[in-house]
Amino acid sequence: MAFRIATNVASLNTQRWLSVANTGMSKALERLSSGYKINKAADDAAGIAIATKLNVKAASVSKAIDNGNQAIAMLQTAESGIDGIKNILTRLKEIATQAASDNSSTDRAALDTERTQLEQEINKIAQNTKYGATGLLSGANTISAYGSSLTPAYGISNIDVANAGISATTLFTLTVDDGTGGVTLSITDGTTTQTVNVSKPSNLNTTTANFSELGIKVTINSSVVDISGANGVFTVTVGSSAFTYQLGNEDQAYDQVSISIGNFQADGTILNLSGDITTLANAQTYLTTVDDAITNLNSARASIGASQNQITYHLANLEAMYENTKAAESTIKDADFAAEMANFTKFQIVTQSGISMLAQANQLPQLILSLMR
Repeated sequence: MAFRIATNVASLNTQRWLSVANTGMSKALERLSSGYKINKAADDAAGIAIATKLNVKAASVSKAIDNGNQAIAMLQTAESGIDGIKNILTRLKEIATQAASDNSSTDRAALDTERTQLEQEINKIAQNTKYGATGLLSGANTISAYGSSLTPAYGISNIDVANAGISATTLFTLTVDDGTGGVTLSITDGTTTQTVNVSKPSNLNTTTANFSELGIKVTINSSVVDISGANGVFTVTVGSSAFTYQLGNEDQAYDQVSISIGNFQADGTILNLSGDITTLANAQTYLTTVDDAITNLNSARASIGASQNQITYHLANLEAMYENTKAAESTIKDADFAAEMANFTKFQIVTQSGISMLAQANQLPQLILSLMR
């Protein structure tokens, strides 16, 4: 055995193992403090990549679950409005039955007045049933034909008819008077006319004229000019309200659900109510019309119910997917506290022992000095 003073090899060896123990104890402390066994890429490069992908997928699936719950809430809102319309149809059937009997002494004119008011109320329910600001039962309004002057080149940047209170295809006429003090715009559907005055926009700016009585908004730009006659005509068509909900983490058809809700206004595509009950023959015809409306309403309502069930089953699968994805991420990234506590205790003891042995190793050169006495 060689005895050295210049280089204390035993001390260096003890320091190395003490550093190893200290590093192990620090890593165990980090894992116990964070709850994760992978805290940086150096801990497990492949593991952190997989865990990150699983975490992103879980976050996306969680939002898809929120989307599904919103879709169900929207459909329930629509169904509540349909239920109110169903009650009105029941009453329409009652008064039509009254009016269709020769033995009835009821004034058919009074019954027909009630019929008119009830059909108007159906329209109000259809137009007011909304999820947030989105109409559900009044159909999606689109412009199917524009007059030649209704373009940005003539100053008309956009015509928003989403909230137009119509139940069937309607022809509107827009007239524009570009005056020195501002711009005067007027829209009529042949029955209702509304005029709005706005300031003329400058440069690349735009200004929106809100025709609140008609539910139409017209956005103009600085190129606006006078428009009249056929040049300002536009046709608005009522269709179904269509919605697409993302119920998964991929842009694929199997992760999306599309829902279409028809137009439930009195003379819309679902109910298609027409006629009156002012005469015996008309009342008898109206009975069949109401029966057809109830049949169509029940069919549309059943479709909404089927969509709710479809989304519910989809949500159940998403919830299981979310749970399994988080469990998979946990097995990769989460710390095993029992194992980490055991490691911490082990390295703590080794560190304490190493410090004690380092003190002994540092005393060895002093023992050599005793040989020189």
